[in-house]
Amino acid sequence: MRRLIVSGLALALLGAQAPQQPARSPQAQAYLDQWLQDRVAGETRRCLKSDKTVSPIGIDDRTLLFKDGPRIWRNDLQNGQGCSNLSGRRALTTYDRKVQVCSGDRMYVMDLQDGMQVGGCTLGAFTLYTKQKKKD
Repeated sequence: MRRLIVSGLALALLGAQAPQQPARSPQAQAYLDQWLQDRVAGETRRCLKSDKTVSPIGIDDRTLLFKDGPRIWRNDLQNGQGCSNLSGRRALTTYDRKVQVCSGDRMYVMDLQDGMQVGGCTLGAFTLYTKQKKKD
């Protein structure tokens, strides 16, 4: 009986885990693969200087990329809505003027034409992707 109770508790704890995110669409995966092609993941940081985040690339509502010269910082969002459409008249912004942005910070998707907030994202950790050095 004791073993049955322990097993039941273990199953209840497993069922209480956070729900998994839906699979990335094939189009979003292809777009991510295109940007990270021939690159390898490197260091991960909790925070990144704000000047490194001025060119966001929205992959989907799970992932943003920030181009920093030849380097790319990948951010797997804690949550997001409307973060994939950052071109044209939409931009990523924050209400806080900080020297750095960090995991847990909230960013907003703004429509630049009418000034309306149309989405938002909570940042995760930043992972650096650099070009692989070619072997001779």
